[in-house]
Amino acid sequence: MKQYALQQYDYHVWANKKVCTHLQEVSEEVYRKEMISAFPTIYDAMTHIYVIDCNWFTFLSRGGVTDMSSEYFQELKESTDRLVAKTEGKRIEELDQMMIELSDRFREYIAKHEDIEALCPSGEFKARYIDFIQHLVNHGTYHRGNVTAMLRQIGHPGTPTDFGFYLYTISQ
Repeated sequence: MKQYALQQYDYHVWANKKVCTHLQEVSEEVYRKEMISAFPTIYDAMTHIYVIDCNWFTFLSRGGVTDMSSEYFQELKESTDRLVAKTEGKRIEELDQMMIELSDRFREYIAKHEDIEALCPSGEFKARYIDFIQHLVNHGTYHRGNVTAMLRQIGHPGTPTDFGFYLYTISQ
């Protein structure tokens, strides 16, 4: 099961990298163009993927959370605000590098985790570590789809990042 979790995570990293590389081919103006969509800008969508990945890494590496207190949620909000501020004004190349650095740490965490199928507490809710990793991958897929839709909305093509294309690409 760990190999499956690593494959899913590697797909997530590959797809994020593919989108970041694609966005480096469009102008900064496109990346920051305000529009009415799922996010105000493509930049905001990519930042969201990075910030949430950071939050999940923290959550999982701490062994989950048993007490979903108001203090926990305040700490999470403050942490999220710091992460958003850390990305402020970054070019896509810089955000790409931040994502790579996080993904290296995250992948190492998954590889070294002794029991990826163990339950990870989230207050009263309990799911396995692998379930949360799958959620992270699904979350990224959803928002990369938002980025593609936003690009198309302003007349630019997206880049293919679906799982089947990933499997085909790595088999070549």
